Amino acid sequence: MSSFAYNGHDFGEYVSAELAEPPAHAVRATTAEAPGRPGLVLLSGDVAPLELRLRVFMDVRAPGGRTPAEARRDLRAWLLAPAGAALAVPGEPGLEWRCALCAGVDTWSSLFSDGTAEIAFECLDPIAYGEAREDAATELDVGGTWPTWPTFELVAEAGDGASVTEGGRGVFLERALGAGDVVAIDCAAGRCSVNGADATASVALRSDFLRLAPGRHELAFSGCSSHVARWRERWA
Repeated sequence: MSSFAYNGHDFGEYVSAELAEPPAHAVRATTAEAPGRPGLVLLSGDVAPLELRLRVFMDVRAPGGRTPAEARRDLRAWLLAPAGAALAVPGEPGLEWRCALCAGVDTWSSLFSDGTAEIAFECLDPIAYGEAREDAATELDVGGTWPTWPTFELVAEAGDGASVTEGGRGVFLERALGAGDVVAIDCAAGRCSVNGADATASVALRSDFLRLAPGRHELAFSGCSSHVARWRERWA
């Protein structure tokens, strides 16, 4: 049996763990009444936060000769991440959930006193992150089961701008560029920089920051001598 990692800590030093409930997603709907028809009209839907429950088992011997009480204090401190933290669980190899909160531990007042406990994590970002990918080609094969936001790094040619597009839509940077300038485009954040300095104000209004669905993509780059795309596969 393996363990889990959370908040920058490997809990395998103290406990083994198993996924008590496989993750299952639910859609949170926004609805409205529609005059003259039964039921409701769907206005929008988004993926609700995901709850992951782990069943953990305290190891008989804590590392470094620590007593059970000292081990419990360590575990309580590691689980306390009010700002959220990255979580990797057994049974889902290679995946990581970000912005996860420890939502509760049963029998908290005597944590693991009987050797077992169940920990509930609420993943505010419910779509897991998988393998980090990087490619300098114009045709990209994107894995996963959910769209991902890429970043692009372009080495500019001298001219009046640069762009990255797919099917005519994409990001258009309109400003003077020198040969060798490094253009960074962060599609998730909706930002662009040149040589590390913010250049988002120079992104044309007609731009759309690209999101890459799973599958093959054919991108077009202009105003640059080379480029590299980076992304993390996303898994629902």
